[in-house]
Amino acid sequence: ASKNNRPSDVREVYSWDLGWKLGEIPQAKSTYNVMANANEMGLVIGETTQGGLDELSNVGKTWKNGTILDYGSLIWITLQRAATAREAIKVMDDLTRTYGYASDMEGFSISDPSGEVWYMELIAKGGYEKGCVWVAMRVPEGHIAAHANQARIRTFLPCDDPNTCMMAPDVVTFAIKRGYWKGSATDLSFSFSDTYDPVTFE
Repeated sequence: ASKNNRPSDVREVYSWDLGWKLGEIPQAKSTYNVMANANEMGLVIGETTQGGLDELSNVGKTWKNGTILDYGSLIWITLQRAATAREAIKVMDDLTRTYGYASDMEGFSISDPSGEVWYMELIAKGGYEKGCVWVAMRVPEGHIAAHANQARIRTFLPCDDPNTCMMAPDVVTFAIKRGYWKGSATDLSFSFSDTYDPVTFE
């Protein structure tokens, strides 16, 4: 069952893969019970590691440079705090903006009991800025999405209908700033996958 926490409670955060402590964050006022990759509300989050651009990876970095949450902790803490898929996307964005992201690019499949299924791709900003750039797209009714170790979301602009698409506001402008994208911020040909996770033999 859900739990009420004291204002002074903190949650220790450990690396999902390496086991060492990444830091501590304030515990939410109330949290849901989590088992495996699901919570008591029926929210489920799965993941696949994609890698992405090496210079944006925060693997192995710690609170010392402001990156506290890796992909596994991000999933579990989100499941403690969110009841729906859309809420989960917002929580993941808020958490990484506040506490940084200590992993490679990830793809997250997010579903809830209402029948909504979203697919979100997220990558850190390396040592350049805190937070992540990301895109989330709703899987249409009657469709199936599969993802394994390579970013899938290509063109998505204009991402102006929150019922079908959500994104970080700087997902394109960050790419322009870093020199990954030579087009404009409104160019409909911008591809998240091709920009942040170019296909290689590896």
